[in-house]
Amino acid sequence: MNKYTSQGFASQLPEGSANARQQTLQLPAWVAFSLLCHKVRTAQDAQDGLLRLTFKHSWSLGSKDRPALLILSTHALAHFDILTPMRKIVEQFLARTIQFPAFHFNAFLRGLSGFTRSEEAANLAVSVLEAMSARGVPLWLETYKSLMRDRFVTLQLTKILHTKMVHEGVVPTAEHLEAFLRIFSKHGAVQDSQEYLRAIRRYCVEHGLTVPHGPDVHLRGADLSGTTHPANTLYIGSLRHDCASAFHYLHKLLQLDAAHNSRSVTTVPGPLSRHASTKFWSGTKTSVDIFDWTTALISAANDKRTSTSTLVTLFERARERTKQFRPTVVTYTVVLRGLLFRGAFDEALKIWNQLLDSDLLLDRKALTVGVQVLARGGHPQDAFYLLNSFMDAQRTSSHPASLPNDKHIAPAVHHWINIIVINEFMVSLLRIRRPDVIFQLWDHLEQLYSVLPNEATLNILLKAAVLATKMDNESVRGTFAHLFHTPTAESSSPIDLIMEQLQSAHPPSVVGIWKDRRAGDVARDIFRTIMYGNWKRLLDVKAPASVVHSKNAEATPLYPLVELAKSITIPFSTRKDHDAQLKIIPADAHSPEKKPYHPYLSIVPTDLTFSTYIQLLGFTGRASEISLTLAWMRALQINPSRNTLSIALVFWAEVSLHGPLFEEWAERRKKGESEYGRLVRWMTEWVGEEAPTESDIQKALRAVAKMRNSSFGRS
Repeated sequence: MNKYTSQGFASQLPEGSANARQQTLQLPAWVAFSLLCHKVRTAQDAQDGLLRLTFKHSWSLGSKDRPALLILSTHALAHFDILTPMRKIVEQFLARTIQFPAFHFNAFLRGLSGFTRSEEAANLAVSVLEAMSARGVPLWLETYKSLMRDRFVTLQLTKILHTKMVHEGVVPTAEHLEAFLRIFSKHGAVQDSQEYLRAIRRYCVEHGLTVPHGPDVHLRGADLSGTTHPANTLYIGSLRHDCASAFHYLHKLLQLDAAHNSRSVTTVPGPLSRHASTKFWSGTKTSVDIFDWTTALISAANDKRTSTSTLVTLFERARERTKQFRPTVVTYTVVLRGLLFRGAFDEALKIWNQLLDSDLLLDRKALTVGVQVLARGGHPQDAFYLLNSFMDAQRTSSHPASLPNDKHIAPAVHHWINIIVINEFMVSLLRIRRPDVIFQLWDHLEQLYSVLPNEATLNILLKAAVLATKMDNESVRGTFAHLFHTPTAESSSPIDLIMEQLQSAHPPSVVGIWKDRRAGDVARDIFRTIMYGNWKRLLDVKAPASVVHSKNAEATPLYPLVELAKSITIPFSTRKDHDAQLKIIPADAHSPEKKPYHPYLSIVPTDLTFSTYIQLLGFTGRASEISLTLAWMRALQINPSRNTLSIALVFWAEVSLHGPLFEEWAERRKKGESEYGRLVRWMTEWVGEEAPTESDIQKALRAVAKMRNSSFGRS
């Protein structure tokens, strides 16, 4: 038996470094492919063995096999949504000579399309598409279809694919036309949706299919009054922000149906109406149905002018109609989201119970909205129980009779729980001011749900740390809890611990202590771990400006009292061990140079992530680190928004200005540029005309004041 077939992916790889490659065992191509295809079973396998194989041992493969290795690695990483290493993989793929460019480029893009939709994934796809254009490599029709999957595509990438298809003279298939219409409609792009509805009408005319109702395509001899069609349902979605127009269009379709039904049976059908029903790529449609009604309902749910009672009435109309208008699980999901948007939690709970009483099977989106309704409606423990019930069913891939409401759990092969579901649950916990539960979920995310956090999860965690800091500062009990807190050991399982925390719908008196430390400090360490662990070059980045005076927690007048309180509260039996630890662990143990890192490879931070982190620094007395944080953004080529830069300057001013009179005096006597002015100048060099204006700073001042208000974070 070959030694590479033993258990344990990481242990199957030969050890070696770049300096000792000649002494390292060269992997046969079949061994590398076998490991990638059959041994990457967990996220840990992907983050450890797979990356070592890809980056340290692929050098031994020939030019024919290296692209294939990178393609297989991309598929495996996409399965677990481990996005951070992909930029390096894309760079290696583009830097190497590719013997079969058309096949390998298209296969690589298909692997990339397996990632969840994100700005980083779309940017990587764009870089590959640009390289293909430069090298004259064609993009296959199936690759277009793969890139336009709902899971992956963004509106920006869709427009690029549209432009590329036009530029290269590619004739879109029916599936491509449907995908373009679906994506533009989903983003409310009415003009683009109309363009593709016209294209679908032309396609139907040319191929002898039933023509959908819509804009005239000016073809001679064609009866283009049209009929109800799946494309019309998609087009209604583009009116999601215009309730009146959506229902007006739906009314037109109903009139069209009535006109068709009233025709005499002796009427000779035209050449384009020979089909008894509308058949196209997405199925069969005979008339306006619940799918059209549901799509129009989306616009009503999104329109703030639609009252709660009106939304519920529109939904009830569908329930009262004939069998043809019986609500689907999607219909329930739409109205529940609309009620959540309006804060109508009691009404949402009633309709959620109606859904449970029906015979409909819950899909992932229905589960997500159900968890939100229960948590926001004052039943967070039930929401957590529902989530874990579906997770149990997912693990066992069965239909466990012991689960409550098990008739609503669709048969086995579905995977309901992904990071999006968890993120929405965590957002709901944030709304009901339960950051303590969010910290526990972060700690046990992979153990409980077999998912890895993404940038949205990190954003929620940072917001939870800000909220926890603020909540504890609002009460005397919270303040003293930080002064006199003693370490505690967790003996319960994560599920039992969280269920115990959620027994009360109200938060405890202290929520900002996490891992026996201040929650803000733990969140800061996690963010720095991600930065320094995944991008080592950030260790060499220097702050562009310095502080004039510190507002750090260690510099506050109460800091000696805090240290004294901590020393008093440490039990005498453990004080000796504690003192020994202080001698063993250096003071800078948490510095990036000394701390052992376990980076979160599934997280690629965005402008929003950095904005939230800057707020955390400002609220936890670490505004002195803001200039370095901005330097990290610049080094990572993340384009900052004016809002992010403005909030950064508001917090930075608190530690970089001596005071108005002194600053004015120094400027008049040309005593040198202030540290605040230095950061502003550096920022202007970085972003140019996108630098914040006085108006932006004023808005940021009001935003920070609002965040400091006692109502911040309340549902």
